[in-house]
Amino acid sequence: MSSAPASIRTTDPAWGMLARPRVGQPAPWPRARGISLIELMIGMTIGLIALLVMMQTFSASNAHKSNTVSGADATTAGHIAMTLIERELLNAGAGLTATPCEEIRVLGSGGVNTISNLPVTIEQDSDADTPTALRSRSDRITIRYSGSSFGSASTPVGMEMPNPSVNTRGKLDIGFRNGDFIMLQEEGKPCVILQLTDDPKVLGNGTWQFKHQSSGSTYNPTGKEKNFFPDSKYSENLARIVHVGSGILESRFDLNYRSSSGSAPNSDLQLTPIRLATAGTTNAIARNVVALRAQYGWWDSTTKTVSFSSTVKAGAGPNDLAAVRVGIVVRASQRDPSYTAPTDIKLFEYDNPITISLSGDELRYRYRSYETVVPLRNTLWNRN
Repeated sequence: MSSAPASIRTTDPAWGMLARPRVGQPAPWPRARGISLIELMIGMTIGLIALLVMMQTFSASNAHKSNTVSGADATTAGHIAMTLIERELLNAGAGLTATPCEEIRVLGSGGVNTISNLPVTIEQDSDADTPTALRSRSDRITIRYSGSSFGSASTPVGMEMPNPSVNTRGKLDIGFRNGDFIMLQEEGKPCVILQLTDDPKVLGNGTWQFKHQSSGSTYNPTGKEKNFFPDSKYSENLARIVHVGSGILESRFDLNYRSSSGSAPNSDLQLTPIRLATAGTTNAIARNVVALRAQYGWWDSTTKTVSFSSTVKAGAGPNDLAAVRVGIVVRASQRDPSYTAPTDIKLFEYDNPITISLSGDELRYRYRSYETVVPLRNTLWNRN
């Protein structure tokens, strides 16, 4: 039997017995234990894997969003482009389609300029900024109409014109005022543009004087200009004085190449206002329009049908042009390396189609094409 005191038997481990707290004393705090290096490395690995998954998900989502936004931008640009072109085409020929001109002549700083008698002309864009290889997809559409607020107000010529006088005589003065532009016209002859330098004055016997002095306007001839007035002159009663208000106005649509280098050139649709053969400030109106093509719609009085072509019909006059159809191709701004576009995009596919060919890096973009046919209401109203 042990002779050690009770206090030693219960507290000193040297006696081979477990140490126990004394009765009435609180239990000691357990010893704190930290994270080991292995646990820290495992936690970091799991976190990095989760972060990688999130980044890949975000990257894929962002790429999808960019493609969606880019496609939406292309859709918006296409609608804007077609709306503006269609609106101008609806004005084509206003105040001019009843004008039997071979051409319209106007004086400018460089001499005599000519304006087509057609309400719309379509040409291949050959500007310096248009790459030669891409001119087959780049048309220039010029739409013209009168700047008169009185429509096609006119009066017969009351005296053979021209003569040594700087005055023209007409039978009416309704709508004509100082500063307005007038056009002398007669079937089978070129038309000329003049500017009034005074209000019409009554002369009696049912005639009015239309004054157009060269000293009052650079658009009026001094008598030294060649090939301005027709040699056969304008005949009394057969020729007419037509009110054209602020002049002959034109809207020109074509492509402006921001970057013609590389395998994916960038181009925008631009609009240039033109007044009396003088161009104004050009403005870009739709981004990333990579093709602009148009065709004439010629009326056949025999078959009562409209046929479309890219050329002017032989012997056609302003009233023979019944419609114009326009097609554009718009490219999304976002390059998509996982996508391959078709090498050919067809416009007007089922009737005299036009093919827009793509190659190189152009195939890594998405495209949208738009087409419309616009009846020329002014020519339809003036057709016999």
